[in-house]
Amino acid sequence: MSNFKVTPQPILFGLYSISSLICALFLSWVIWASADFAYPALHDFMDIEQHTVKYGPQNRYRDHFENTDRDERIRLFASINEAIHEHGDGLKEIDYYDKTTNKKIDSLLHTSEILHLKDVSKLIDIFRVTAFISFLVLLGIILTFYRTKQAPPNIKQQSLSTLLIIGLCTITVLIIGPVNVFYAFHEWFFPANHKWFFYYQESLMTILMKAPFLFGYIAILILLLTIPIYILTNIISSKFLTILANNK
Repeated sequence: MSNFKVTPQPILFGLYSISSLICALFLSWVIWASADFAYPALHDFMDIEQHTVKYGPQNRYRDHFENTDRDERIRLFASINEAIHEHGDGLKEIDYYDKTTNKKIDSLLHTSEILHLKDVSKLIDIFRVTAFISFLVLLGIILTFYRTKQAPPNIKQQSLSTLLIIGLCTITVLIIGPVNVFYAFHEWFFPANHKWFFYYQESLMTILMKAPFLFGYIAILILLLTIPIYILTNIISSKFLTILANNK
């Protein structure tokens, strides 16, 4: 029991909850990233077709983006998604094509957009490292539970504390305003001299994603998948400790 006294139970339980939540969040991100964050479905749901027709002709730097079709826009989003998960490699090579002639019109991204997406890629790399560290912490805590013959916090305790945190965060976002939170996030995490806000008239990327509205839907999808993964992770770890204790 001496090891357990070194780390008080509330601290241990708190670390267990936070590390398992980060792992669940990361796994949810990976799953949705592999499915291009449901962009094909969101493209139709958000009527990005009409959005493109409206704002494509207004772009100051690129021409004829309105001549792309649904399949082309899905391909473009997938290409960006792949690039930001590969340290930004390939962003310069993303071109868009005419839906009728299938001929190249232009490159999709200009310099400021590429720089911003590389910043996004760096954040994803940080997220990967954070998730890996959280996984190691989670394993360490599970081992501590095993050695000290302590049960992890039950799923009810976990759910109540997690739902409370999520509820407070949601209320805070609604009070401040989702758009204001979106802007504040960018100001905190991106370099001050790097452009991150783009009007539809100056960015095909922003038209393609109908930013920032697409990001709100993606955040909801990630959260909705994070919750069952989080609960399942806790159930599995609890069952695993029970099996180990019975076989000891």
